[in-house]
Amino acid sequence: MTRICITGGPRTGKTTLATDLWEEDDLPHGIVRHTDDLIGLHDWSGASQVASEWLDAPGPWIIEGVAVSRALRKWRARHPGEPPPVDEVIFLHTPHGELTRGQLTMAKGVESVHAEIEPWLREHGVFTAHQYVAKLG
Repeated sequence: MTRICITGGPRTGKTTLATDLWEEDDLPHGIVRHTDDLIGLHDWSGASQVASEWLDAPGPWIIEGVAVSRALRKWRARHPGEPPPVDEVIFLHTPHGELTRGQLTMAKGVESVHAEIEPWLREHGVFTAHQYVAKLG
């Protein structure tokens, strides 16, 4: 069972990496879910709540987006004392291009939430990769 979460700020390559990993692993019976698909359907909090419910599904799956760290935090709150529902978390730091003021604020928020949940992930043996992707252009 492969359950991978990819998180990070805007424009860091989360969707591209999710697609690449899925194609490399050739996991036809699973799914790739994008938290951006929840934009316009739910408010900020509601989107991360829905994404936290995606984490309950059996693998294989990849869930990616800026709401992933918040979704993991909400999942932990709903399942106190349980280990994370994920095998690997990949945090992407470096944006591929300039960010707007709003995107910069969002990136800082994602980093803050991720810093909060990372000890829980590590405590339970979830591999957390911090990828520093070279800036393009």
